[in-house]
Amino acid sequence: MYGSNPFAAQAGWNAGNGQSTWDTSVPPPSIFGALPYPSVSSALPGAITLKFASLSPTILNCKVIGPRNETYFRVVTDGGHTVLKDVQGSNIALLEWRDNPTVEARGLVAKQPMGQWLRLSMDRSHRFMAHNGVGYSWSPHDRFLHLSIPGSYDVLARVSKTYDAVMLELTPHAIQLGLLELGVLATILLQCGKSID
Repeated sequence: MYGSNPFAAQAGWNAGNGQSTWDTSVPPPSIFGALPYPSVSSALPGAITLKFASLSPTILNCKVIGPRNETYFRVVTDGGHTVLKDVQGSNIALLEWRDNPTVEARGLVAKQPMGQWLRLSMDRSHRFMAHNGVGYSWSPHDRFLHLSIPGSYDVLARVSKTYDAVMLELTPHAIQLGLLELGVLATILLQCGKSID
């Protein structure tokens, strides 16, 4: 009888007692009608998303799933070593968990202490890493860890976490800069729950 008229009786307000029947879990519509309501988190433009899934029980044993639900990497921990492997099973990076944990990545990161590769800032608010002579910073922002070049507002990548997965979003610019494998490696270290310093 009332059709789709949002102002019809019982459609939005219960005129009898003044109580709203709107679904409060949905954001209110834009007051400008055609304009979209801003969301809390929007996707990075053109970014590819990698999902660290099948955590067993942590990110130190998982699959890294990319577009089209394809496995891009595997993370395997055995004893005091964690290996990042590509889809062909070749080792990309080695993490050694001992008194002074080390990281190395074939052709990308010479063997060094993890805390040196992902250096903590003096105020402990972010971590630095370098690649091809360019410095990068991982810093928290809302519910994300953002990767950017210090002094720039451009987000190159970001990490988020849900109850059963970790997500890494990489912009095309980050991939052009050669940060795919390093972004995966940094995500593992930043989300593993172990001390890397």
